[in-house]
Amino acid sequence: MSVGGVSVDGGLRVGIWVSELEPLMKPGSMGRSPARIRASLAVVAILTAAPALGADQPAAASKPPAPTESQREAAAILQGMVSYISGLKAFTVTSRHAYQALQSTGQMIEFGETRRVSLARPDRLRVEEVSSDGRRDLALFDGKSITMFNADDGVYAQAPQPGSVDDALVYFVRDLRMRMPLAQLLSTRVRTDLPELVKEVDYVESTDLLGVATHHIAGRTDSAEFQFWIAEGDRPLPLRVVIRYIAEKGQPQFWAEFSNWNTSPQLASSTFQLALPKDARKIAFAVQVPRIDAAPQPAAATGEVKP
Repeated sequence: MSVGGVSVDGGLRVGIWVSELEPLMKPGSMGRSPARIRASLAVVAILTAAPALGADQPAAASKPPAPTESQREAAAILQGMVSYISGLKAFTVTSRHAYQALQSTGQMIEFGETRRVSLARPDRLRVEEVSSDGRRDLALFDGKSITMFNADDGVYAQAPQPGSVDDALVYFVRDLRMRMPLAQLLSTRVRTDLPELVKEVDYVESTDLLGVATHHIAGRTDSAEFQFWIAEGDRPLPLRVVIRYIAEKGQPQFWAEFSNWNTSPQLASSTFQLALPKDARKIAFAVQVPRIDAAPQPAAATGEVKP
């Protein structure tokens, strides 16, 4: 996350129900080095769109084979996970993320961040982030407005946004063009949206590699391959996710590991109250700053410069 939005590398777009992978650059306006090009790998990390596999086949293709038992099991596990997390009234979780960004030299560089998420439905969300370069950001939604605060530079941006967390996430990413990796996992809409985007999924193995018994499943959307490690039992929480963007140059990868899940937290009201330093300066989100796309043209009659 970065106050003021993101500089888009190559004119690509960003959105919560994102339709393509979008390489982005961390904004220099917030003190980040322009050389540290990063990838906003997934506001909705899995949701990408490119020509579907086999898109060069005739429209009247043969009927796909019936799913195998392991494919049906994997689909049920994925559905169980999204149904469970979307049905939680509140939760807190810590996550470590890492995402690759292809440099102009051709080298793939990995950057990371840690996040602490506190969510209370229907209309409270707090996300604290520490980037791999040590910079600290806060995103806060209190049911009335969205605030982004950068502690290192002492600046914040704020926009009115009444409604639910689901509405705020869409506005934050699509309209304000801000990063929120894996935002869809915070939305109740993940229950229906994510399974519909999955083209195929299969069961890999049962493993306790992460310290608890987990289901390891793998699948793909139109342009991304993904893997989930989901806790076994009656609390099917995601513990790890890996996404590889097979349609993008260099096939960059994103991964996240989740820990310290609390599905019945006692969250104080102050958790979602904004407490800014007295010397914090208010700035605009990048999309709110007027852009001059063309040089002024002289007026035909008076010779004056048009505004």
